Amino acid sequence: MLNMNILHAKDLFIHDDFPIVIRENVHNGHTPHHMHDFYEFVYLESGLSLHTCVDRFTVLLPGDMFGIRPMESHEYTRAKQAVLYNILFDPSALGEDYQQIRKLPGLNEIFDQEGSFEWRNVHLPLAKRMMAGKIIKTAIKQQEIKDVGWKLTVKSCLVELLVLYAQSYREMSYTPADKPGGQVSYIYKALSYIEDHYKSAVNVNEIAEHTGITADYLTKCLKKYTGLTPINYIKHYKLARSLEFIKDPNMSIAQAAYESGFEDHTYFSRLFKQVF
Repeated sequence: MLNMNILHAKDLFIHDDFPIVIRENVHNGHTPHHMHDFYEFVYLESGLSLHTCVDRFTVLLPGDMFGIRPMESHEYTRAKQAVLYNILFDPSALGEDYQQIRKLPGLNEIFDQEGSFEWRNVHLPLAKRMMAGKIIKTAIKQQEIKDVGWKLTVKSCLVELLVLYAQSYREMSYTPADKPGGQVSYIYKALSYIEDHYKSAVNVNEIAEHTGITADYLTKCLKKYTGLTPINYIKHYKLARSLEFIKDPNMSIAQAAYESGFEDHTYFSRLFKQVF
């Protein structure tokens, strides 16, 4: 394994009987690959960042929330004023509530160490984003002032955030026909198709046909799940992929644009400056 920064619970959680820390971070640029021996949920309040976890590449947008298992390598790249909140904890902090929480939609996959890596990023709707921000700020304030019962308050905030994640995951997974996997299965299939075909002139109708739903329904699902229309998601994904090629000193901007699926390198350069 390459030189990897490993964060340990014993160094992070000051109180042995209280393994929960919720904190704010502002990311710009690159946060190298790292891992830790505790669970983490991340909520992006504003800004933009690219995130890689277990070789899955994601464009993070405001309102996104996702979970990371212990000892999963992940990194942030090309962050631009990304205000995010790290919700760090060990399941023991949840006490008797843990067994019930781990069965909630979306959380069962994350807490199941034997399960495969699936799409874990949920895009919170506006109302839930406001709730998440309020809950997080309450927890951070209580950690700072340590008022009477502050540990109970912070634990309560953690439970609320996990439930909020599960509710959003369930809402995004629901379809009128209540098909297995629901919208999540459609989105996962659509995003996988984009990953495999982003270099070609892939369009919404093509993705929808592959996914097995209409173009309008695909647009609705993707906008709900990522905050972007299919066209804008493809655009952001291509730009994100271009970062890999730009790192190569032997590759020109025109070559990087072509390898990323952009035929016009002038348009690529203009778009790149707008986003990054």
